[in-house]
Amino acid sequence: MKPRSRWFKHFYIFASLWSTFALVLMTHVYIFGGDMPQYLNVCLDFLGTSHRRAGVSAISAFIALILLTLQSWRRFYETFFVSVFSDSNINIAHYMVGYIHYFGAVAAILVEAPGLTPLSIGHRAVASLSDIRWTDALGSALFLWAFVHQFRAAVILANLRKNKKGDVVSLRHNIPSGDWFELVSCPHLLCEALMYLGLGLVLLGNYTWPFVFFWVLSNQMETALLTHWWYLSHFKEYPKERHAFIPYLL
Repeated sequence: MKPRSRWFKHFYIFASLWSTFALVLMTHVYIFGGDMPQYLNVCLDFLGTSHRRAGVSAISAFIALILLTLQSWRRFYETFFVSVFSDSNINIAHYMVGYIHYFGAVAAILVEAPGLTPLSIGHRAVASLSDIRWTDALGSALFLWAFVHQFRAAVILANLRKNKKGDVVSLRHNIPSGDWFELVSCPHLLCEALMYLGLGLVLLGNYTWPFVFFWVLSNQMETALLTHWWYLSHFKEYPKERHAFIPYLL
């Protein structure tokens, strides 16, 4: 059996549960002063080696994981209650990569978080507001800005297949418009990249996160270009001034 496009829902079930588990762990350590369970320490050592060290403050890691958990649950809500999926198939490799990505994104935060690493020199295992940096505030603002626009894009795409009563009446593709769709063909993909960039600002000092960001950027950019070219080839009236991924540039 080939994975169906609606199976994207599975990613967000996993991502929501995994990120929530990690957030509960961080809360236990940073807020309640609990100890890191030994079995989890062994798992993180396997992922990041026993020589890993804290790269950011506890509050930065905590904020980043809160934002990523928020994103996971919002995507869970979208895929179950907003989005309308077609009956098309997706590649099995693409399906498996979804799980690997969300597992890796959360793990990238954990392996360099104070109190969860063998070496936390210069960083306390306490989520203190006094440790908040301007990059934490800027990154969080960028994340939330893109977060809102990504949800708007999801609603716009879903409404193309619904009537005014909210009933699904078609699975056909149509030309989306409104909000950032006036600038690019795939604002939801642009927003995804911006959110991971925002997390990168919050996690400035984490040496693993740049790999996560550039993976997301390359993946979203490629998908946006392919989607844009598909729109151009299937809709003669498609807006010529609309770009694929980056407004006015690409």
